[in-house]
Amino acid sequence: MSDCFSTVRRLLRTPERANALCAEGLRSPLLLEWLQAVHRETPLLAWRGAKYPAIVLPERGIRVRESPAAAVDVRERLMSPLYHQWGVVRYDGPILRWVELRGKTILAGRDHYFNMLDTSHAMEWEILGVFGELAGGGKRPAWRQIEARLKLWRAVQSKELEICRGLGVSLVVRRRQGGGWRALVARRAPSRLAIRSGKLHVVPAGMAMPGKTIRHTAIQELLEELLGLEEHRRDITRTAEYKRLTEAGAVFCVTGLVINLLNATADVCATLTIEDELWWAREPEWRLNEEYGGGLVSIHGAPPWWDIIPQGAGALALAGV
Repeated sequence: MSDCFSTVRRLLRTPERANALCAEGLRSPLLLEWLQAVHRETPLLAWRGAKYPAIVLPERGIRVRESPAAAVDVRERLMSPLYHQWGVVRYDGPILRWVELRGKTILAGRDHYFNMLDTSHAMEWEILGVFGELAGGGKRPAWRQIEARLKLWRAVQSKELEICRGLGVSLVVRRRQGGGWRALVARRAPSRLAIRSGKLHVVPAGMAMPGKTIRHTAIQELLEELLGLEEHRRDITRTAEYKRLTEAGAVFCVTGLVINLLNATADVCATLTIEDELWWAREPEWRLNEEYGGGLVSIHGAPPWWDIIPQGAGALALAGV
C-alpha cells in the first residue's frame, strides 16, 4: 500500500501554516463543487437556500445498535498529538463509530476518540489543506489533479484503509416564536484549530457514547453544555435540571442522520421541543461550558458553509428551523 499519510505528514511539518491552509481551503468555492461531483448521485445539504458539505438522511426514529466490530487499526498518529499540544483535546475517551446503516438502524462499534482524530480528521486536514494550497493558483485544476494529491482520501474511497468514522449527536432545542422557531445555537470557542474555531453549532452536540441511548446522550450533553452539570455523571435523571425538563413537558424526537463529507463522521440529529415559558425564563442562569466561548447567537438567513459545523446545519435543517 502507498503511504496514505504522506500528504498529511507534509502539511504538518509546519502546523501553523497547515492550519491557515485549512481555513483557506474551507472557504474555497471549488470545495463544494468537488464534493458534489464526487457524490453526484446524492445532493448536498441545502438549507435556507444555501449548500453545505454534508448529506442528510431524514429518517425519523433512527436508532443505534452496538456492533462487535473491532476498533480501527491506526497506522500513524499525526493529529492527536497536535490536538493535544494545542489544548483542543485532553482525553482519549471511548466513543462509538458508525459502521453501517441498515434501514433505520445504525450499526456502531466501540472505538476511541484519538482513533477518530488520527484517521477521519486527518482526512479532513488533507482535503482542506490541499484545497488551501490550490486557492492561490490562477488556473482551475481538474478534479483528477486534486484527487491525485489526496492520498488518504483515495485510500479510504478504495477501501484500502478503514477510518474511525465517529458517531455524534446534535440536538436542536427549540420553541415556537412568531411564525417560526427559536433554537439554541452558539459559537464555538476560539482556538488555534481553524477548522472549528469560532464556528456556529447547535447546543448541545457531542459524541455518541457506548451503552447510552441517543436520548440519554443528548439530554446529558444539554445538561453539561448549557446548564453546568458535571461532565459524564451517571445519575442525570435524579438532578433538579432533568426534573425541570420533565415538568416543562419537553418532547424529544430523532429526525435523521447527517454525514459530514469532509471527514465521513456523522451525527444522529434530534429535536427537543420545549414550549414552557418558565423553562426559557431561566436563560440568564444558563452557563455555557468552555466549548462555546462565543455565546448564544441568533441566525438570520443562511450562514456560509465555512462558518457553521456541517452537522449543525444539518440538524437545524432536519428540525425545520
